[in-house]
Amino acid sequence: MPKKCPPGIICIENMTLVFLFIILALIGYILYNYQNSMIQKAQHEMQVSIPPTDVHHHHHQQQQHNLLGISTRLDPLNDPYSPPLKQNGYYHTPDSGDIRGIPVNIETRGLNMEYQQVGILTKQGGMNENLIVPLMGRRLMSGRDNWQYYTISNTGQVNTKLPISVNGKSCSGEYGCDEIYNGTNVYVEGYNDTFLATIYENGTFKYIPYL
Repeated sequence: MPKKCPPGIICIENMTLVFLFIILALIGYILYNYQNSMIQKAQHEMQVSIPPTDVHHHHHQQQQHNLLGISTRLDPLNDPYSPPLKQNGYYHTPDSGDIRGIPVNIETRGLNMEYQQVGILTKQGGMNENLIVPLMGRRLMSGRDNWQYYTISNTGQVNTKLPISVNGKSCSGEYGCDEIYNGTNVYVEGYNDTFLATIYENGTFKYIPYL
């Protein structure tokens, strides 16, 4: 015979209480996870969100950085391997409204070799006799056996880059000059005198034994 509750009292069976507890626990668990996911999503959006102007500026800086990685060295004062050339290009900032943006600074004939010290120049006779300065050079990728050269003064507080010429032809121009060999007479601007070239020996060829 089923049990009857006294008048004025609500009776709930034990199994019913267990089911109610399980349902409430599931609802609480779902709400807790949902709230945590919303908080994490909001924090992530705050960290990665960038205003549109900043996105454009960041993209522009990245493009400029990539191009500078392709270009030759551009600091003649502090970098001894940067040639004594002035830069005629100009740069438009992103907020200038100029659509030209980044100037063209990629070689059209392929990338030339980096400059390296290929020898020394020794002054002959006159004042500062036996003065020695480095000969910096690189081979051009123009299909000819031409090189570009310059030297660096070692007098004064600043090591200044000095253009040189051979047989009246500038070695700092776009097309360079003939290759300099041992005993070649080289005219150095700044010193306004002739120097004798001594060229380093060529390095030996090497290979990768694992290929």
